[in-house]
This record gives sequence, C-alpha cells and structure tokens, in this order.
Amino acid sequence: MDYSFDNVVPSFRLDGRLVLITGGSGGLASVISRALLAQGADIALIDMNLERTKISAKEVVAWGEETMKSNPISYPTGKLGMVSAWSCNIGDASSVDETFEAINQHHGKIADVLINTAGYAENFPAEEYPAQNAEAIMKVNGLGSFYVSQSFAKPLIKNNLKGSIILIGSMSGTIVNDPQPQCMYNMSKAGVIHLVRSLACEWAKYNIRVNTLSPGYIKTPLTVRVAAHDPELKDNWESKIPMKRMAEPKEFVGSILYLASESASSYTTGHNLVVDGGYECW
Repeated sequence: MDYSFDNVVPSFRLDGRLVLITGGSGGLASVISRALLAQGADIALIDMNLERTKISAKEVVAWGEETMKSNPISYPTGKLGMVSAWSCNIGDASSVDETFEAINQHHGKIADVLINTAGYAENFPAEEYPAQNAEAIMKVNGLGSFYVSQSFAKPLIKNNLKGSIILIGSMSGTIVNDPQPQCMYNMSKAGVIHLVRSLACEWAKYNIRVNTLSPGYIKTPLTVRVAAHDPELKDNWESKIPMKRMAEPKEFVGSILYLASESASSYTTGHNLVVDGGYECW
C-alpha cells in the first residue's frame, strides 16, 4: 500500500474548480464563499436579489485580496479565483437550467461543486397553515433542491466528470423544533435529506457524490434579529442545546470543505451530516 504523504493526508484545496452557491447573499454563504475562495476555487453566488448578490460578490473578492496580501503563503497560486453574481429563482426549473448553463459558459468550465443554502422557514400553526404558503415553501425548499441538483449534474454526466453536491438540510428534517410551529419547513427539510439519499444512489455510477449538511440554530443576521426581539425564545432555543449556544456561521466551514474535497470525503455519499451543538441528543 502507498503511504505517501499525498495518498494519506487529504487536501482541501479547490484550485481550478468552480463552486455554485445558492442563497449566495445569505449569512451562511458569506463565510463559506470566503473559505472556498481561500482554497483556490472560482465561485458563482446565486440568489433572487441580483444587486444584493453583486455586493456580496464584491465583498468576497475584497476580503480575498486583503487576506492574500497579509497571508501570501496561503495562496500558492498567487491569484484569486473568479467570483461572479447571478439572479435565479431556484423554484423555477427553467430559470435554474438557464442560469447554471450561463455560469459554466461565463467561467469557461463546468461547475463540479454545488452548495445549496437557499431556502426559508415560516411559522404557522398546522391547522391554520395557508395552502398558498405551504405550496410556496415546498417549491423552494423541496423542488428547488431537486432542480439545482439536476441542472448541476447534467453537464457532469454528459462530460463524464466527478462532482460533489451539498444540500443544506436542517436538524428540523429529523426532529420537531420547539416551540415554533413550522410543520411545512420540517417536511421540506425531511424531503431534502431523503432526496440526497436517492440522488446519491442514482448518481454514484457517475461519480457524483450527494450529501446533506444539517445545521442546528445558526447565529445569522436573521436569527440575531429574532433573538433581540424575543429574548425568551433565544433562551428557549439555547437551553435545549448541550453546548448552550447557537453556532457561528464559520463553524460549518470545516464540514463544507470536507464534503467538497475529493480526497477527504471520496467515500462519503448519501450522508446527512448533522452539526447542531448536540441538540438532537436530548
């Protein structure tokens, strides 16, 4: 057996690879995109609001330029990957197809990592949940996860290329959060987790790995605002977490890099990686 350094120690470098990140102007995407850029990737940020996404892209590039100056040894190629911004409704299959094709053409390569952070939650008692809202959240969280995976995979399959799909699920896909009533969000994320297992089985023959990253409560700008408005709710959430705190977005970078790496997670597919501070243990 070959026990050389390169064969034993996994690399998290992504030089020359193109990563698609949906929900690209969100709090989780903000830190993930910086980490991926530092690992050498080209990045396409995708979200509904193009102007906000363009701002996010500029901020990521500015961060990369500054860190490259202060940490040149961490940028072995001496240059940053390309960062682009795109508008897309992931609940619309044709919009996804058109956008993903345009991204590949713009970057001059086929994307081989997809990170789907797009999605949302809302609270209604189950007996009062409006049908229109129920259909809308399932279209984005559920069908949207399928549409982006399908559009991402098709050119990889056609060109016999490997790929990694990382769909953001939630601990809400396996447990019922308390006290917020969010049955349709829970249902949509449970669907994402099983979609991943299904795609992993179908696409293993194409060397496309498909996994879920399921976070617990994250300290994003949205949850910070919610917690400031309702401190009792924040205390309720954190009292049920063994670590007694919400996660910082940066605490998911390691999981993303692991799932994106061809050497670190080459035998990992169909897995639901739960990162929740131990919430599901109680």
